[in-house]
Amino acid sequence: MNTRWRGRALWWILVVAAAAAAYGGVRYRSANAFQPAAFTPDSPEVEALRSAVEGANIVLVVLDATRADHVGCYGYPRETTPNIDRLAQSAVVFEKHFSQSSETKSSTASLLTSQYCDTHLSDGPRGLLSGTFTLEQGLSRAGLRTAVFSSNLKVSPTYGLGTDFDHQECDAELIPRTRAEERWTQPEVLVRAFRAWLEEQDGARFFAYLHFMPPHTPYAQPGEMTELFRGLEPVSFRPGDYEFPEPPRPVRPTPPALPEWINVYDANLRYGDWAMGEVESVLREFGVFDETLFIVTSDHGEGFGEHGYVWHGRGVYDDNTHIPLVMRLPGGEGGGLRLCTLSQTIDLFPTILDLLRVEYPRNGAQGRSLLPLVAGLTDGVHDCIFARAGGPPSKYLVRSLTHSLILWDNGEWRALYDLESDPGQRQNVVEERPEAAEELIGVFGDFAEKQRRPPRDFLDPDAEMVPLPSAPLPELTPEQEKHLRNMGYLL
Repeated sequence: MNTRWRGRALWWILVVAAAAAAYGGVRYRSANAFQPAAFTPDSPEVEALRSAVEGANIVLVVLDATRADHVGCYGYPRETTPNIDRLAQSAVVFEKHFSQSSETKSSTASLLTSQYCDTHLSDGPRGLLSGTFTLEQGLSRAGLRTAVFSSNLKVSPTYGLGTDFDHQECDAELIPRTRAEERWTQPEVLVRAFRAWLEEQDGARFFAYLHFMPPHTPYAQPGEMTELFRGLEPVSFRPGDYEFPEPPRPVRPTPPALPEWINVYDANLRYGDWAMGEVESVLREFGVFDETLFIVTSDHGEGFGEHGYVWHGRGVYDDNTHIPLVMRLPGGEGGGLRLCTLSQTIDLFPTILDLLRVEYPRNGAQGRSLLPLVAGLTDGVHDCIFARAGGPPSKYLVRSLTHSLILWDNGEWRALYDLESDPGQRQNVVEERPEAAEELIGVFGDFAEKQRRPPRDFLDPDAEMVPLPSAPLPELTPEQEKHLRNMGYLL
């Protein structure tokens, strides 16, 4: 091939590669060699943000099962989150942020790997696949000491998550308790463990991931928090029913009766917000808060029956997948910014590493750095986001700013919602808007083929599926099984 034709061929290869990444993520490829991803190009705006985090610590707080529309800075009128709301005033708030799954295990695996569920394949009891590059690996390579503190056993080395952290306190048998009556799921236990660990760091840079149980069950908030909302009418709550036929399934634990369930949930969210405030207080006590990139988010939302689904794990409506993301840079740099464009859990990994200029493999991460958004260099990084719910039957969400498409895994049942006229996703218009539905189905098909195990069954029930690779499975103690049963994870 002469030089002229080689040049044309190279040009077309670059065009096709760019098109393949159009809807977030890259086609899955095994990364045998470490090929670093590209950072956001330097500009005065980017340089200002990177300068703010130079030498900074990182603290990532996850409040389990927090739905964005129950957070004050997202428009909720109740005082459920005074600490988050105050933090948001000097932080960047991502208003349209979504989880990759409505289940803790899958969503957290996406957060730590920047991979969609059908690529990390860490569903149910399955751990991460061997060789998976994680956020904590990247930050450890950059010289930060890393620690994970988790009240949810699904986010622990027992279940194959967090194994790359230097320090791990994720289990009733590992987290020290000073009062015998305390449950290890209570935030006070984690805050004390974090404080004790921080005291040992002696000024070293660190990355700490704290996964608090509230507002997830068990609802164990102090009585004064329960009294804040007891007996009140829920704010703009409308019960609904399933769009598709759902097989009967035991629901454990039994949800409290509505409307008081929502009041108790809001009180427990106030408890999680208190815990976040305590983490901030510890950082201020040690004089490092303004030298810390401080991030608050969730793993998924919670359903109260608006679309038939209660708790979480089975639905992919906004109730289950729209979560908060509040990011405060050291010193409040860029604070007060509100971004009303699509972002998702897998974007946190590349954003943090991009900010700190920490190399990570481009063949593994499927998220996109949000740094160009924060710097004002672009109006959006995603045309659509994707989320999955476990089954049976499993579902997938394809969501743009204007429409959401839900695929039911028999390849036949579908629901389309016009988010501009129907933000509550009440009226299925798939019959009236076939063009919009087909466009999002095409987007999903393109997305599906980029995964390690393409979810072709969502489009064709007879599609041939790639076999699941083997993955490590947990070995649970009786206490761990009891904990998971109390949370409804085991029947």
